[in-house]
Parts: sequence; structure tokens; C-alpha cells
Amino acid sequence: MKFLNKVVILCLISFSLNAQIVRMETVLGNIDIELRPDVAPVTVANFLNYVNSGDYDNSIIHRIGRGNSGLTFIVQGGGYNVVNEAAVAIPSRGAIVNEFNLSNVRGTIAMAKIGGNPNSATSQWFFNNVDNQFLDSQNGGFTVFGTVIAGMDVVDAIALVQRVNLNNFFPEIPLLNYTFPNTVSLENFVLITHASILQDRIINPGLNGSWYNAATSGQGFFFDYFTSIDKMFMGWFTFDTVELNAGVAANLGDANQRWLTGLGNINHETNAISFDIISTSGGLFDNPQTVTNSDAGSVGTVTITFTDCANATVDYNLTSPAVSGSFPITRIVNDNVALCESLSRQVGTSR
Repeated sequence: MKFLNKVVILCLISFSLNAQIVRMETVLGNIDIELRPDVAPVTVANFLNYVNSGDYDNSIIHRIGRGNSGLTFIVQGGGYNVVNEAAVAIPSRGAIVNEFNLSNVRGTIAMAKIGGNPNSATSQWFFNNVDNQFLDSQNGGFTVFGTVIAGMDVVDAIALVQRVNLNNFFPEIPLLNYTFPNTVSLENFVLITHASILQDRIINPGLNGSWYNAATSGQGFFFDYFTSIDKMFMGWFTFDTVELNAGVAANLGDANQRWLTGLGNINHETNAISFDIISTSGGLFDNPQTVTNSDAGSVGTVTITFTDCANATVDYNLTSPAVSGSFPITRIVNDNVALCESLSRQVGTSR
């Protein structure tokens, strides 16, 4: 059994390393947290276990801790769900080992625990609204396992919500638009409606540039991402599906070269782009004469799915002639890979 427990923990740690941003959707706005499995692997795995199980969905912020000055120093949650407009404790998945490594400075999230027991954290956590270095030396140090990278203004807004003592069970609970001693309703709670892992948004301007299939040299793709409309332009440099008859010639390039284009709709959940293909014809080299564009989709469709910032798969279904299939593509050069990876982790490009 001990071996099995170790395997489960290792699997959770491995998973957390690949998913380091969690979004809490609250009634006052979203809070995005970048997790730190590098310094608190067991804590992050434990937190993600609650997230993935939906335990934090429809949970409440049940405490805003204020000092003698009246300034809020922590905002605490993760302990209670709302069921039939009543607060019900989130079932514990067991206490975890303390992993204090990072200081409790403003903007961090740390695990709550029982006084006098460093290894007692379960589901509850708190945001540090101010620098709380005094927590670094209390009870073995409170384990910081992430940083708010967007939405700290939401945390600050929660800190300003009216604090109420509800029959001493929730002596420091924030309640919205509440007048004591009225019955508390769902609308009064500072609710976390949903908590989820944000997958890296691979489709971003870092994908711009030239891509190709190494097995078919001389053919390839060019991508240009339009941030303002969240669409991708694609140019596909390719050839006819059959060789032309002997004697057919072109003054520039090859007579069977083709240029296909499309403006694609992006699915950030699957990191895929769907293009209705357009074929352009009738032009001459460096000549302003009018060209003819086919109707979008009349030539066929292409779906390009990016597995990471350097690799993708092309699935095509062309109508004239009727051909379909798939092949891998990769970048011609990797200069933009670092940019793409950086942008994929930024909240502004996360779904």
C-alpha cells in the first residue's frame, strides 16, 4: 500500500508540472494562480486534486482576516461548498506534509492548517493580501504554493467586503449586500463558481512564420495570427494532385505550383484551427490585374492541430479533386519557439 501511495503522489506531481495555472472564477471576477510544483510538489498535487474533482466549485470565501489596524492581511477559502444555500464542509482528502520554502508575501497563496500541527493542511488555503513574513516562522511556516498572476484586484475587492460574525461559526465571513440578522442567501456569499486548470494557449502570435513537411520538400505553410479578431491567416504552398502533361510550361516557377489560402477559426480548447480553403487564380507576376478567388470552402477544408509551439498536424479534405489525408509539419526555423511558449503561459492568451 505504501508503494501504491507513492505511485499516486508521483503521478499527481507529474501532472501538476504540466498544468501550472489555475483560474478561480468568483462572483467578483477571475483570479489566476501560477502554481509552484518546483518548491511544493505535494502541496500542488493536493490542491490540483481538489480542483480536478470539482471540490472548489460553488465554494465560498469564508474568512477575511484583519489585523488591529483593520487592514485585511489574508483572504481564506477552500473549506466550504454551498448546498441548498447552506455552507457544507468540503470533505478532506487527508492531511499533507508541510513544504514551507517561499515567503508569505503579498500576492501569494498558501495552505491553511491547524495551530500547533505543521503537517495538517487539507483543502483550505488563503491569499496573502499584504506581506505576511511573520507567517514564515509560525507553525513550521505556512506553505506558499503559488502566486496570483492576474486578478489580485479581485482579491483586494474581496478584502473590502463587509465582514460578519455568523453565530461564531463563521466569525469573519465576508457577505455581499447583507443586513444582520437577516437570513443569509446564496447571493450574499462571496462564491467561487468554478476552479479549473488553464491549459497553455498554444495558438498565439509566436506561431507566425514558415512551416513545412520534411517529407515533401518545396511545399509548406505560412501563418499569421490576428490578435484583434482571434483568427489565423494561412498560406499553403503546394502542387497539383497529378503531374501536368509534358510540354506545359511556365515562365516563372512551375506550372503546377499552387497557392491556397484561408482565414481560420480557432478552437483554443483543442489548439486547432479550421480553414475554409480559397484558391486564387488569374494573376500575373508583378501585375495589378484583377485575380479570381474561389468561394471560401469550395476547394475544401483544412484543420491544423498544434501539439506544441514547434509541431502540428494537418488534416485536409479537398473537393476538386476529392482527396483527403493528414501529415505532420514543423517549423523551418525555431526562432519563435521561445516567444510562443512564453505567450502561451500568459493569462492574456489563456482561454
